[in-house]
Amino acid sequence: MSTVKEELARLIQGQPDDSTHEEIVRELAFNLMIERGLTDSDAKRVVSNEDMQRRIRAWQR
Repeated sequence: MSTVKEELARLIQGQPDDSTHEEIVRELAFNLMIERGLTDSDAKRVVSNEDMQRRIRAWQR
C-alpha cells in the first residue's frame, strides 16, 4: 500500500502540465471527499435516498 505522500504525488503527476494551482488543489480536495465517502460507506454511515429527500424538503420550508 502506498503512503499518503506517494498517493498525493501520483494524483499531482496525473494532472495536465498546464494545470493551475487551484485546479490541482480542487482535484486533491475532490479525491479526499471521495475517500471519506467510501470510508463512511464501508462503515455503514449512510443516509437513504428517501431520508435525504425528506431532509432537503425540510430545508426548503
